[in-house]
Amino acid sequence: MSSAIVYGNSAPIGKGKRITKDTPVHPANCYGDSKVQAENGLRKLEDDSFKVVILRPPMIYGKGSKGNYPLMSKMAQKLPIFPYVKNRRSMLYIDNLCEFVRLMIENSERGTFWPQNKEYSNTSEMVRMIGAAHGKKVHLIKGFTWSLKLLGLVTGIVDKAFGNLYYDKKMSEYKHNYRVCTLKESIIRTEE
Repeated sequence: MSSAIVYGNSAPIGKGKRITKDTPVHPANCYGDSKVQAENGLRKLEDDSFKVVILRPPMIYGKGSKGNYPLMSKMAQKLPIFPYVKNRRSMLYIDNLCEFVRLMIENSERGTFWPQNKEYSNTSEMVRMIGAAHGKKVHLIKGFTWSLKLLGLVTGIVDKAFGNLYYDKKMSEYKHNYRVCTLKESIIRTEE
């Protein structure tokens, strides 16, 4: 189990970071580098009787998940307004990941794969959907991008939340459907 972090950090607000199969790995920190080292080590063990599948999922979320998703959920439940920022993120709901892993085993696959939800995510729209799952209306307000860009100069959390980092959709296609939940369904299930 690797990670999209092998390609480095998210692009800043307003800049795109589209990852394709040809995008070289370029880890930005020790965690990303450790994933690349693990991938390289496992590849050396592969032979006809030992198949290696490397998964490079984007942000994984679901009930009880850690990281950015619980923070978005808290904000969606408490804030009546939230900044609207146009961004694009690849994400993967845990049930979609589990189905993908099942298919890898069942089909005796080998190689590198990039599973992701069928739909890209937008941070602002996700906060709105999370609020709706709790019966709250979150109003998205435009015009905060400049202040978030300034804040991004001080903390990397801004780019992590509102920046762009997404896989080309073609690289996440698989011969069998592994996307058992849509983005909207996954948010409802996560927030139940």
